[in-house]
Amino acid sequence: MIRGKHRQRALPSIGLALLLAGCKPPEQPAVISIVGAVLIDGTGGPPISDSVVTIENGRIRAVGSRVNLLVPPEAAKIDGAGKFVVPAPIDVLRRGSGAGSPRYTIIRPGDPDSVLDQARRDRTPLFADIFSLRDARTMVDRGVTGFLHMIRDTEAIDPAFIARLRDLRIVFVPMLAEERNPAELALAKRNTKRLADGGVPIAVGSGGDMQREMDLMVEAGLSPADVLVAATRNGAAALHDLDQAGTIEPGKRADLLLLSANPAEDIRNLRKIDRSMRDGLWVERPK
Repeated sequence: MIRGKHRQRALPSIGLALLLAGCKPPEQPAVISIVGAVLIDGTGGPPISDSVVTIENGRIRAVGSRVNLLVPPEAAKIDGAGKFVVPAPIDVLRRGSGAGSPRYTIIRPGDPDSVLDQARRDRTPLFADIFSLRDARTMVDRGVTGFLHMIRDTEAIDPAFIARLRDLRIVFVPMLAEERNPAELALAKRNTKRLADGGVPIAVGSGGDMQREMDLMVEAGLSPADVLVAATRNGAAALHDLDQAGTIEPGKRADLLLLSANPAEDIRNLRKIDRSMRDGLWVERPK
C-alpha cells in the first residue's frame, strides 16, 4: 500500500520555516556577489575562506576564493566578512507543493510489487519505512533508493551488507527524533554512526523539528560537518535533486544561508541566520 506520494520542496525546515515563508523584497539586483565569507559548500570538502559566491538569475554563477575569482563589476556586493555561507538545509520529509519539485513514494515491507513498479516508471525516489535488519535486506533486494527510520532490532549488521548499501548509494533517513522508546533510540543512534562510518549516505528528515534531528545525529557521534552534509548534499541526493540543489556549485539553484557562526563547529549555529536566499532572492524576515 502506498503511504504517500508527495510533491517535495528541497528547502530548509529547521526553525527556518517562518523565515522562508516571508515575502521577497522587490526589485532585487539580477547579479549578487557575497564577498569575504567562509564558504562551506555542502560537498564535504574544506571550507573556503575569503570566498566569492556570485548569483545570477536564481542560479549560482561562480564560486571560489577571492584570490583567484573576480567579483563581476555589475554585481551588487554583500559584505560577508566574519560570516559563513552554507546551502539551505533540506528536510527530506517536509511536504511542499512547489511546481517542479521532486516527488517521492513511501512503502512498507509487504506492499505489492506494483507500487515499486509504478515508482520506477515515474522515476521517483522510493523510500521504505523499516524497523528491522530483515526489512532492510528485503527492501534493498526489491530496489528501494532510501530508508525511513534506522534499523532498530539489532546491531549485528553484516559489514558486507553495509558495503552493499554504500555501493548502491542507498540513503538512510534515521528519523531519530521520532523514536519514543529509549532503548530503540539508543540502538538507532549507534547504527546511524556505524552506517555513516561505513560510507552509507545519511540524510535528515523530520517533517517538523529539523534542528532537533540534527542535534540527535551529533549525539549519535556524527561530526557537525558531517551532519551539515547530511542536511544538504545527501538530502538533495535522496530526493534525486542533486543536480539542482544541495551544494553551492555553479549552475545550481541559489538556495543558501548567510550565518553569523560556523555550523561545522556546532550544528546549532544553523539557527544564527543573518540572511536567507531562496531561488537567488533574499527572503525578508517576517515582521
